[in-house]
Amino acid sequence: MRLANSTVLLGALGAIALCARASAGLPAPPHRAAATLLAGPLGAPATLSVQALDTMLRRDFATQPTLARLIGKPVCGVRVYKFSYATVGGEGEATDASGALMVPSGNAARCHGARPVVLYTHGTAINHAEDMAAVTDPGNPAYGTATRVALVFAAHGYIAVAPNYAGYDLSTLRYHPYLNRAQQSRDAIDSLTAGRQLLRRLGGSTRDDGELFVTGYSQGGFVSMATLRALDRRGTPATAGAPMSGPYALLAMADEIFLGHPDFGGTAYLPLVLNSYAHLTHGSIDPRRVFSRRFRDAASLFPGPHGFRDLAKLVAAGQLPANALFQSTSAAPGAPGFSAKRYPALAALPEGGPLARAGFDPSVYLVSTAFRAAYVADVEAHPDAAAPPPGSGPRPSTTAPTLPADPQLPMRRVAKANDLRNYTPSMPLLMCGGHRDPEVFWQQGAGAMTAVLRSKIPSDPRLRFATVDLDTSAGATRTVVEHGIGAARDAILRGVATRLQHAFTAYQQGVDAARGPVVGMEAYHTDATPYCMVLARSFFDRYQR
Repeated sequence: MRLANSTVLLGALGAIALCARASAGLPAPPHRAAATLLAGPLGAPATLSVQALDTMLRRDFATQPTLARLIGKPVCGVRVYKFSYATVGGEGEATDASGALMVPSGNAARCHGARPVVLYTHGTAINHAEDMAAVTDPGNPAYGTATRVALVFAAHGYIAVAPNYAGYDLSTLRYHPYLNRAQQSRDAIDSLTAGRQLLRRLGGSTRDDGELFVTGYSQGGFVSMATLRALDRRGTPATAGAPMSGPYALLAMADEIFLGHPDFGGTAYLPLVLNSYAHLTHGSIDPRRVFSRRFRDAASLFPGPHGFRDLAKLVAAGQLPANALFQSTSAAPGAPGFSAKRYPALAALPEGGPLARAGFDPSVYLVSTAFRAAYVADVEAHPDAAAPPPGSGPRPSTTAPTLPADPQLPMRRVAKANDLRNYTPSMPLLMCGGHRDPEVFWQQGAGAMTAVLRSKIPSDPRLRFATVDLDTSAGATRTVVEHGIGAARDAILRGVATRLQHAFTAYQQGVDAARGPVVGMEAYHTDATPYCMVLARSFFDRYQR
């Protein structure tokens, strides 16, 4: 309570100061880095010794020995400090958030002195209690992600800053600005500024050497790409970036879903999206116009007290459908479902993968059929090259997937405004993921972004990027796309990538065989995370001074 009250007081004093400047005819001051850190460290730091980290590594990756070897035995101990920082919400309103600062410690040369900083942005969380600083609490919803950041980065000499984001943990914001490009990049940069301020406040033998590496997975892949873009626009580019499994072609991802390919987890992700887009500086969307009458209040569910493991409780309580985003066609006149005569364009679309029929239901479905019909009509009138109708899937390896010029539906206009295909990175960039990902589609993620960057090579000699598809199943080639990073770096990257590809593909095949393809599909997106993190670290290692 004291933290929340102090934050409110800071906000009130800031508002009074702004009013005083306005009444005097003076311009509002810019966002000041000096005011970013609100409090920290909060409580005693969590201390992970080299021995504790090694035990964690062997325990967590007992069934993935190749991955454990590639992560490597911890070299450093890690101290984890929690802090709070000032940032903004989706409407530009002043708010606060919390985060973690992970500092390597020990006698080895890479554990002290001047060290590089990694900014890590985490993936989608639906539980409000997400806390990247609680690395010793297995009940923490962020425990798995937080410990992997410690194992992969901090235990190998990187100072890590990991925001919880506005709307989570101690934040007083009553929603989360999910996939809001401007807010999420501002939030991440504010956390970085505050983390660096806390590091200076702590003193000690480990200090910031000025190098910055930015990475994140899933939602964090989107946030890290947006953050790299924002840093470039500020004229303070990162040393290198590694966005992982993010929906960079955000409009195309949404279009592909509405064209008949619901994603796994979409009944949680869409409420988060719409809760975010109900809070924009311009053009906010009313979620109740998107959802079916039965689930018109779904946007209020997340972030909340439930995690992904608790979704069944919400389904049982009638607050969410299990998997069905959309209504299916009526099997016969008078039967449940929409009429093919009334909605011929929807009836012509597939009930496609990855969920197939599980993503559709005649009676219990999340999205209003009338809204979906309006969405598909706008797609047909203003198609996105990365998600061509009728849900057939693009070929980004041969065609640069361009954005539509002028979509008319407000939701598509907002998605376009947050799409990242118009970004050209100035720093070396690595993208990582798996082409069978059922949650963030490869073709509307790394595939689309890679095609866009390839199309820019003739006109932009600065471009340096690499893309790795971890999945070599079903005869897929070991995909490593590289441009501009140089022969020596490319050789090292390909060597690490090949081992990770073999290990990830074998592990996923083992999950499918032992637990069935449905469980394999559910696990795929999360299972790829540590493999991509190891690849990101290897990439960053090549660009350290």
